[in-house]
Amino acid sequence: MDVFVFWAAMVGVIASISLLLGSAIGIYFRVSSTVIGLMAAFGAGALLSALALELVAPTIYELSSAKDAKQRLEAEHHFFLLIIGAVVGGLLFVLLDQLINQKGGYLRKTAYIISKSAVDKEKFFKKAMKDVADVPLFYKLDPEDMSVIIGHLKPRFLHKGDIVYTRGDTPESMYVIRSGSLKIESPDHPDLILAKGEIVGEMSLLNAVNRTADCTSNDETELLVLSAEDFHELREKIPEFDDELRSMAKERFEENIVHVEKDADARAKWAELAMEAVHHGDTGDLPTRADLQKQYNSHGNAAFAIWLGIMLDAIPESFVLGIAVLTLISASVAASVEPSFFDVLPYTFIAGLFLSNFPEALSSSAQMKKEGMQIWKILSLWGSLVILTAAGAAIGAFVGDGVSHSTLVLVEGLAAGAMLTMICAAMLPEAAHLADNNLVGLATLAGFVSSILFKLLE
Repeated sequence: MDVFVFWAAMVGVIASISLLLGSAIGIYFRVSSTVIGLMAAFGAGALLSALALELVAPTIYELSSAKDAKQRLEAEHHFFLLIIGAVVGGLLFVLLDQLINQKGGYLRKTAYIISKSAVDKEKFFKKAMKDVADVPLFYKLDPEDMSVIIGHLKPRFLHKGDIVYTRGDTPESMYVIRSGSLKIESPDHPDLILAKGEIVGEMSLLNAVNRTADCTSNDETELLVLSAEDFHELREKIPEFDDELRSMAKERFEENIVHVEKDADARAKWAELAMEAVHHGDTGDLPTRADLQKQYNSHGNAAFAIWLGIMLDAIPESFVLGIAVLTLISASVAASVEPSFFDVLPYTFIAGLFLSNFPEALSSSAQMKKEGMQIWKILSLWGSLVILTAAGAAIGAFVGDGVSHSTLVLVEGLAAGAMLTMICAAMLPEAAHLADNNLVGLATLAGFVSSILFKLLE
């Protein structure tokens, strides 16, 4: 048995060594995003083929080839165990993936990062829309135009006494008070306290003059900031925005500001319409390198979380890999044939894992490098995964020797469900983001067919 466990470990190394190869290429070579996307799609297709043939097909064949009622009943039992295992495996993967992603594990995948950024942006938009619904300058604008403006607003948090700007400063931004209050001090007029919904700093931008007052936070305050560059750009793009600014400036100049009151229902309706516009309009660019670095820095244990996330992807496949080796060994023994190492290799499964691991490591390593992770640390992460995959395969072979066929089917179901969920949640979205959808479809097909062809070697 010891030699068989060793064989399983070696198979694990063969299937996962592509992690190190892909990682090295991703670190030291600049590979186009399209190529990475197509490779990810190819790997996804290969893995789909492998899990279909190696994990699902045997149980289906057992069910279809049952010769009597007893065999049929046993086969049905195994079939339902496979289904239950797949559902549980998928749910477990999603649960653990979410827990790991909350700690920074999402940084291992571009698709995960974009998804996280989109969710965060959606939350920001919803809250910002409700906040600006009380601002006369904004609720007079068309909701679709407002959605564009919201996309340029950036949150800023202040403690009591923090300086927003001082007299003589060059105007760099306009501010909307989201919560808290600001204090305006000037020798030309009494001190002012501006609260939620008020706009600050637009006059200097509009008139192209330096600040004429000091502005500080009166308490814990959150602002929505519109930079000078975006301010002038939006005035050109949205004439109504420029008109409202000029109108407001005129009213303030004449010291005859009329605060327009709108009932709560009207404001809520406007915010609802604005949110609908967000989904159809411009919600801003994808996260920049600086954004990614900020997200990475926000998680003190991001490197470990990334490692856990990658390990989560690898655990099911490595464990089942050992079981697959054991199954082939058992078949050889049952046929009274002395098994050799090359006779018990699950070529289809190995090919599927090898081809899927390569683009995953390439893409993730390139992303980790962009986030500032040291090269030795990246290579160490993937190298440790090769070792763990080998260990998982060895454990699978060792444990599998002492369990029932029903238990093995359940384990195969768990692995199939987890792997399928991982493919759909990570690999294919990654590919679709990086490359043309039609090419992604063809690359997935190519990977699927390529993996099937390895069945000829068994």
